[in-house]
This record gives sequence, structure tokens and C-alpha cells, in this order.
Amino acid sequence: MREIIPLYFATLDGEQPCAWSPFGVPMRQMQDCKKEIMQSKYSNSKHFSVSILCEKHEAIPDEALSQTIGCLIDAKYLKPENRRYIDGQFVEFSNRLDREKIAILGFEIYIVASDQEPECDLDRAMEFKDRLILAGFDPDRLRVDVVSDQACLTKISKLRLANIRHMQKAINLPMLKS
Repeated sequence: MREIIPLYFATLDGEQPCAWSPFGVPMRQMQDCKKEIMQSKYSNSKHFSVSILCEKHEAIPDEALSQTIGCLIDAKYLKPENRRYIDGQFVEFSNRLDREKIAILGFEIYIVASDQEPECDLDRAMEFKDRLILAGFDPDRLRVDVVSDQACLTKISKLRLANIRHMQKAINLPMLKS
């Protein structure tokens, strides 16, 4: 059995995040894809995987949420009429994040601007980062970006995995059995 450090992106999208399909491919299908595993550049014994969790954040077990290094938010939630809902969801979600892991690996917030919601209020998107900064997270370890097509959405996990593979501090993370 291979020892790996599993890491995740959470999906913050309403009551049925697994059914969300911003570009035609449901998040459940993206979650169920074969997980790619990469070995650390700095240690032969450390391996990492990054995948998308499409469960409601309340249903994600604490252990998995402590391994969360980013989230996906539908651009529709940046609209004023959805502000109260997503703000409440984000506060509950962010209160469960592992500060120590994020201090090492960082945290990425991706706003998904789909065909149905092609516009994205970037100032509003940055408010999520600002909330994390106010909660005590290091601003240099936080990033906000916009995803506007399926190819980019599919590559998020692989690109993040490649970055983590080249982080020397990542080898200090605890091992979990896969």
C-alpha cells in the first residue's frame, strides 16, 4: 500500500454540489476521476494527491476538511441576491480549515464563471480572501482566481499537485494511509 498525503479542493455550491456541472461535466464525475499521485521532489517517501470533493462542506469529515487547500465557488454567488447565503456558507467552511497546513501549502479560491454565469465581480471575489486574512491567515499564502472553461477546471488539481511536489516544506506534513 502506498503512503500518500491526500489534499482536496472543496466545492461550495448550494444544496447539491455533486450535481453542479458548470461546463457540462458534473462535479461528481470530476471527483470520481482517477486520482493522480506525485512524489515529492525532496523525499522519496512522500507522495501527494489533490482531488475535488463535491460534498456539501457540512458533510465533509473533519479529517478531509483539514486536508483542504482550496475551494470552488460558483460565480452566481457573487451576485448581491446570493450574498447572504454564500457569506454564511464560507464562514462556516473557513472556520474548519487547518491553519497550519495552509501556512505551508497555501489556499486557493477559484470562482467558476460558467456559460450560465460568464460575468465575475472580481472585487466581490476578493472579499473571500479578505475574510481569511481577517481570520488570521497569511495573505501571502492565499490566492483568488477565475476559471472559465472545463479544461482549466480539470487542470486545477494537477497544477496544484505539481506545485506541492516542488515545495520543500510539504515533506513535513504527516502521512496518511491511502
